[in-house]
Amino acid sequence: MKNGTKTLRFKADGRASVEDVDDTVVKGIEHINGLLESFMGINDSDLGKLVNIDDLRMTFDSILAQQIWDLSDNKKNPSDFAMAIDESEIGAFNFTDEFIFDLWAAIDDIKSGRIKQKEAEDERL
Repeated sequence: MKNGTKTLRFKADGRASVEDVDDTVVKGIEHINGLLESFMGINDSDLGKLVNIDDLRMTFDSILAQQIWDLSDNKKNPSDFAMAIDESEIGAFNFTDEFIFDLWAAIDDIKSGRIKQKEAEDERL
């Protein structure tokens, strides 16, 4: 649940934690959502559901994109990332190798800061 400085994060293993909002993660999830939209024709944030838990209303947005981002954690190359995707529940989507490499490229660009540089160059044009 976002309040501007913290977010309630549901992990792929079922755990939940309250974390600081990280602009890199937000940007990564936005890019992953864009790739999912182009690949599957849907935007993961469109899948968000409003759930009532003990009178606490929470919006669950970008769950798939968040799981993909989490699977990239500590992966050093696209092969390790592809194996993590295939061995997870997300593997049921049967993403093509090309799409998984596109995901990896976007994630790697964001984590290394290349996306910020590219966006700054695009703004100058």
